[in-house]
Amino acid sequence: MAENLLSAPIVDSERILALIPQKPPFVMVDSLIEYTTLTGITGFKIPADNILVKDGVFSEPGLIEHMAQSMSLHRGYHGFLAGLDKPKTGFIGVIKSVEIIKLPTAGARLRTYVEILHEVMNVTSVAARTEDEQGNVLANSEMKTVTVD
Repeated sequence: MAENLLSAPIVDSERILALIPQKPPFVMVDSLIEYTTLTGITGFKIPADNILVKDGVFSEPGLIEHMAQSMSLHRGYHGFLAGLDKPKTGFIGVIKSVEIIKLPTAGARLRTYVEILHEVMNVTSVAARTEDEQGNVLANSEMKTVTVD
């Protein structure tokens, strides 16, 4: 298993915003808990006023976006380590699979594990698994993201 390259989790909101291209109100990550070159663990406490919360429940698109932004945060920290001034912009190119087992409610804290499966030029294949605070799996996905700058 690769070594965690973070000396401490990154939880400062300004620092997180500097590592991802997304901006409020469309931010679905708030912490980088662990980072290796091919894996990462992110976190997100779902605010009640989040744009993708409806009737107190974080929606399917919210979970998918959270998983994609978890990958974005991983890549943003990778870029920071490489000396980039700002995070690269990317988007979901293909969702190969997604399984949503349970939708979390506002106030829940998510923990998402991302793993880079394959990378060719500007296309990255990534697997993600999102759990609640008790370790119950809420969602799994495999997607390809495309970096455009």
